[in-house]
Amino acid sequence: MKYKWLLSLACMLLSLTGKAFEYKIPFTLYENKILIEVFIEKKKYNFVFDSGAMSLLDKDMVDMKKAKNVAIDLEAEDANEQKKKLSVVQVPSLKLENINFKDGYFAVHDFTAINERSCVPIAGIFGSNLMNNLVWKIDFREKVITVTDQSLPADGYLEIPFEKEAFSNVPHTKLNVRGAVIELVLDTGSGDALTIGKTAFDKIKDSTLLEGTGPSSTSLFGNNDGTFYEDSVAISFPAAPGKLFKGIHTTAQGNEMALLGIDFLKHYQPVFDYKANKLLLNTDTLPEPEPLMSWGFGLAGMEGKLIVINMFNIPELQALFKVGEQIIAVNDINTEKPNKLELCRIMELRKQKDTLVLTKADGTKVTVSKIDLQNYF
Repeated sequence: MKYKWLLSLACMLLSLTGKAFEYKIPFTLYENKILIEVFIEKKKYNFVFDSGAMSLLDKDMVDMKKAKNVAIDLEAEDANEQKKKLSVVQVPSLKLENINFKDGYFAVHDFTAINERSCVPIAGIFGSNLMNNLVWKIDFREKVITVTDQSLPADGYLEIPFEKEAFSNVPHTKLNVRGAVIELVLDTGSGDALTIGKTAFDKIKDSTLLEGTGPSSTSLFGNNDGTFYEDSVAISFPAAPGKLFKGIHTTAQGNEMALLGIDFLKHYQPVFDYKANKLLLNTDTLPEPEPLMSWGFGLAGMEGKLIVINMFNIPELQALFKVGEQIIAVNDINTEKPNKLELCRIMELRKQKDTLVLTKADGTKVTVSKIDLQNYF
């Protein structure tokens, strides 16, 4: 996330003993987002662990008596290039396991729309300004983040140096894709393997891309619109050009920011070293090629209805329904006027099942099955 501000702020202080330390932080992976539990004023909240953003706080939490307003004009830009001015508060204490983050800065945002889409309540984002000057190793197999104040030996790791955006400390580097060099944000808040903007994609696209219609992703301030593309590409980093990562699933949408996200990072036990300013990737064991299974379309609750929100331009799907069409039932779940519980049940069905029966507004029933997108690249 990009930020502009009119006032320089002091760094957040960390309440520690001054000795070397190491703590284990459990996390859950929900909708390809890393969720951690934090404590503010002795209350527990779910935060997204997001290296691609500054820390944010739900505005409904900012009635805390001890939170301090900061005189700052902050303009934030999300992954879809939507901009918004945000106020900033200083939180005296945020606890993450045994670590007490003192006087941390948080931008304030209304999370209502986010929580309308999420079946797990999200109260904030634990961003790179809080991660700064520490080292964070993410173990996706054990669902544990190890945080320490000591850089790790780089033996056996691929080292990717990064720079940090001023104020937010969001890490960014460069990426080689089909002969082009693009700016890249290292983003644990992005669920996809690689997301790039359409301008960059126009320079590297080939004839094997898959096109889609409708908003392909939801970011902090809303959806992107129009046409999106999916492709499979090989990538490398200028710092290590001899190491090629093949078959990386790539989404191209309206934003101009390139994001390296969870579906890539989860294979390499990443270490975000904010002391030495580098990302370490364990490339000893490469992931096995696997199908890229997808429904090929998205469903979302909008204005009290369940709507087909996006779809790949695949003839067999286009013959069944179109973007914007209402779905009044999914299997035996009535969705004519769906509540949040019903929408969450549908999300679970889409994870658990390989085939679903959808009922359209005119009563027509259509049977849909997951497809392997690799067959279309």
